[in-house]
Amino acid sequence: MHKKIYTLAGFPRAGNTLLSCILNQNPSIKATAHSVTPDILYALEQVKKLPIYLNFPDSKSYDNVMKNVISNYYKDWNADYIIERGDWITPFNFNMFKKYAPNKIKIVILVRDIIDIIKSYLKICENNPWFHINREYNSLDKTELYTSEIETKCDLIMKKNGYVDRSLYSIKWLIENNNLADIRIVEYENLINNTEETIQSICEFYDLPSFEYKFTDLQQLEVNDKVYNDEYLNAPIHTIRTDKIEKDINEISLPSRVVHKYNNLEIWKNYLLLIKNEKGVHQWQN
Repeated sequence: MHKKIYTLAGFPRAGNTLLSCILNQNPSIKATAHSVTPDILYALEQVKKLPIYLNFPDSKSYDNVMKNVISNYYKDWNADYIIERGDWITPFNFNMFKKYAPNKIKIVILVRDIIDIIKSYLKICENNPWFHINREYNSLDKTELYTSEIETKCDLIMKKNGYVDRSLYSIKWLIENNNLADIRIVEYENLINNTEETIQSICEFYDLPSFEYKFTDLQQLEVNDKVYNDEYLNAPIHTIRTDKIEKDINEISLPSRVVHKYNNLEIWKNYLLLIKNEKGVHQWQN
C-alpha cells in the first residue's frame, strides 16, 4: 500500500512528543519529530516571487515539484502510516497542505489551557538558564521595563507571532472559516487523564490498524535512528516521563494581571461545546 501521511499540530507543551512516542509503538506507524516539510514548501513558494520565475511562470511544472515534496521526504521511511508533527494549521500552511497533500487530509490538533502552557514554559525557565525565553529576557534593557520578571517572561511566551500566539490565531481561523471537517481537536487533559480512550479515538480518526498500546515503561522519541538534539535548545523540552503518564504540576504563582490577561483564551472550547450540543453527546475530542 502507498504510505498514508497524516498530521499532528497544535500548541507546544500539549503532549505532542508523548503522543508520538505512544503511536510509535505500532511498527506500521512512524510519528515524527517536529517536521521541516512546511518550511520546505514555504521556501519553495517564495521562489515564485523571483524575477526569473515571473519572467517565465511555468506553474504546472513547478507544481510537479511542490506536490511531491511531502511524499519524497518520507519516501524511504519504513512505515505504512506517517503521522507528521508539523505547523500545518496556519492559514498559509493549511492552504498549501490542502493543495499539495499526498492523500486525504487528517489533522489532530492538541490543545491545552493557556495558563498551563505558560506555567510549563516558566518551569523550563527555572531549570534551564540558557533557555531562549531566559535569553530573550536577559537581552532586554531592564530600565525600560515596567513589569516584573515573571510577567515579562509571560509576555515573551505569548508574544505576537510566537508559537502560542500563532497556534491561537490559527485555530480561530480554522473555526471561523469552517475548515475543521477533517480535523479533530484533542485536549491535553484527556490525553493525560483518559489516555487509552483518547489514543483509541485518535487511531480511529486516522484509520490506523489496531494495536495494543502500553502506557508505562515508555521510550523517548526515536525515529529512523534519530533523536531530538535538545542541547541546541538549551532545555530538555522533548523529554517525556517514561514510567507513567501523569500531568506535571507546576506550582508557579502568576501575578493576577497575567492571569487576567491570558485567562479564558481557549477559543476551541466553544466549538467543542457546539459539537456536543449538536450531537447531544460528548464527543471524544471534547
